Amino acid sequence: MKNNIVSSVQNFVRALDECNFEEAGRYLSPQCRYSINQTELTGPEEILGSYAQSAKRAEETLERVVYESDIEQKSAQTFDVLYTDRIFHGGLEHAFRSHQLLFVNERGEIEKIVNQDIPGEMEALKEFLERCGVQLS
Repeated sequence: MKNNIVSSVQNFVRALDECNFEEAGRYLSPQCRYSINQTELTGPEEILGSYAQSAKRAEETLERVVYESDIEQKSAQTFDVLYTDRIFHGGLEHAFRSHQLLFVNERGEIEKIVNQDIPGEMEALKEFLERCGVQLS
C-alpha cells in the first residue's frame, strides 16, 4: 500500500510538470480540496482547471517555461513538493519556486493540496516580469 501512495504522488507531480492535466486527475480523490491564496477549490475539475489556466497563461505570455519538482515524504501519507518554474523570456531567465503539501488517503488518492507561499518569490517574479515588459492581468 505504501508504494501505491508514493507512486501516486510521483505520478501526479510528474503529470503536472508535463502539463498533462488529464493524467494528473487520475490521482485526485473526487472530493479533493486545494487551498491557494485564501481560496479553496473542490474536486478534480476545479483544481485541474486552475492548474491548466496558469499553464495556458504562461504559454501565451512567455517564451518558454520548464517545470520541475522535488518531492519529500514527510509522513506515511503527507508529502512536501517544491515546484520550480524555470522561465525564459526576452533573453532573461528566472526560477520561480512554489511549495505545496499533499495529503494522500490509504487508496493513494490525493485528498488535499495546500499551497504555501515562499516569502519573496511572488515579488521576485513580478520584478522579473516587469524587466521583461510582461504585464500580468
